[in-house]
Amino acid sequence: MRKRIMVWFCVLFVVLFAFQLCTVALAVGTDTCVQNADPMRFSNINTYSCSCIISGLKIYMYSDLYAKRSMSLSITIELQKLKSGSYETIETWSDSNTGVSMNLDADRLINLLATYRIKATFNAGGESVTDYAYP
Repeated sequence: MRKRIMVWFCVLFVVLFAFQLCTVALAVGTDTCVQNADPMRFSNINTYSCSCIISGLKIYMYSDLYAKRSMSLSITIELQKLKSGSYETIETWSDSNTGVSMNLDADRLINLLATYRIKATFNAGGESVTDYAYP
């Protein structure tokens, strides 16, 4: 009887431990920022978003820009690494297009022991906004 109780206790412990690991992995997964642009501030930008995910030894970065009408659009993503208390840009990606929407995705190998963030700059018809995402 005592052996059976110990086996059930061990099974319960393993199940709870596995559930805890899954919860932590999901919580660490992404940082997504979707902004509805202030209509009083922007006449061209409708919405913009940026996010990043660390998976294995890579960071994956995603950004989207939506304009209110067709115009010249551009997105710049900067991968920044924390060094001596401030963030330093280590790589930059950019793209431009004409239309009402565009996205820019990028990925890069990283050092898991360092702290990173992405800085995304969105431009639509002369208007510009910058946003940040942290993994």
